Amino acid sequence: MKTYYAGQDVDAPCGRCGGETRHQVLTVTNGVPDRLICGNCRSVHKFRVAKPEPLPRSPRIPAAAKAGGPRPGSLVAQFQEAVTREQGGARARPYSVAERWEEGAWMDHPAFGLGRVQRRMGRKVDVLFKDGLKTLVSA
Repeated sequence: MKTYYAGQDVDAPCGRCGGETRHQVLTVTNGVPDRLICGNCRSVHKFRVAKPEPLPRSPRIPAAAKAGGPRPGSLVAQFQEAVTREQGGARARPYSVAERWEEGAWMDHPAFGLGRVQRRMGRKVDVLFKDGLKTLVSA
C-alpha cells in the first residue's frame, strides 16, 4: 500500500473540475490522505480513490434463448404455433390502413413483419406478431 505525506502532489478526481487533476495533500491519517486542494480550481475536498476501470460486460442473452426457445404459452410460442398450423399456403397481404382487416387474415407489416389478425374492434384490429400483440388501424 502506498504511503502519502502532507504537501505531496497526487493526481485525483476533482468534483468541481469534472475530471482527474493535480492536487496537493493537506492532511494525512495512517498514511492515507484526508483532505486535498485542487491545483486547478483551488477547492478543498476529501481524498477519493480513483475508481477502477469496469470489466468489459458480455452481451446479455435473453432467457428464452438460454432455455432453447420460447416458453410454452407465451405470445411468441402462440405466434409460432399459429404460423405453422394455419398459414400453410395462405398468402399474407401487405398492411394498409385503407384496407378492412378481418379476424384470421394474415398481413405483412413493414415494421413488425408477418402477423395474424386476432380480433376486430371497430376501426382497430389486434394483430399477433412475432414480437407480441399490436393494435393497428383498419378501414
